[in-house]
Amino acid sequence: MIDNMKKAPFWDHIVELRRRILRSLFWLAAGMLVSFPFADRILSILGKTAGVPMVFTAPTEAFWITLKVAVFMGACLAYPFILYEVWAFVSPGLYRKERRRFFGWVGAGTLSFGAGVAFSHFVALPAALHFLVGFGQREGLQAFLGVDRTVSFELRFLFVFGLIFELPLMMAFAGARGWVSPESLRKGRRWALVGNAIAASILSPTQDFLNMMIMFVPLVVLYESGILLASWTWNRHRPAPAPVSGSPARTVP
Repeated sequence: MIDNMKKAPFWDHIVELRRRILRSLFWLAAGMLVSFPFADRILSILGKTAGVPMVFTAPTEAFWITLKVAVFMGACLAYPFILYEVWAFVSPGLYRKERRRFFGWVGAGTLSFGAGVAFSHFVALPAALHFLVGFGQREGLQAFLGVDRTVSFELRFLFVFGLIFELPLMMAFAGARGWVSPESLRKGRRWALVGNAIAASILSPTQDFLNMMIMFVPLVVLYESGILLASWTWNRHRPAPAPVSGSPARTVP
């Protein structure tokens, strides 16, 4: 009987986690259904980013890449709702003040992800594609871009930049919770540079030097921005120091 009482809360958490995951999948599916009628327009925009016409080489290729675009756009639309499901799962263990703050973190996380996607679409992705396609054309080669590989390359670029733009927010959250101090982040700069270089080589869709630098430079800038945000949240949420014991009490005149 005692063992069953001990196991009950654990299984309650498992059931709740399963319910939140299923609801997140529902939001993803709903976002995909909403995005699918507009996927051809997004596909056209992505095609223009490459600067050259794209072709498909299999009868099903155009359909599957349209589906991929719809899934990506659905994930972007469902992102704040998925964050809400995360909040709903962890909120019972938070104080009322922490719950209000979490809504702010959810909004900031959504804006950060959107900023990363926008930066990739307007700055990083065109630079990478124009260099890679232009390099082949300068070598006398004719660009023959398959729509599946090209758009998949672009979607990975957009998604990865959306994630790496969350770095300052994650650092700020760690500072607010007291997990990492700003001083330790400053001292870890050299290790952060190594980690950013490794992350850029892994996250880059291709391992050429330009794409790695397009990933690496924003990571360095975002890390420095994260230090500033972590310093602000650290100082804001740090409790006031307790009075030193044994100090003489002040007398009121």
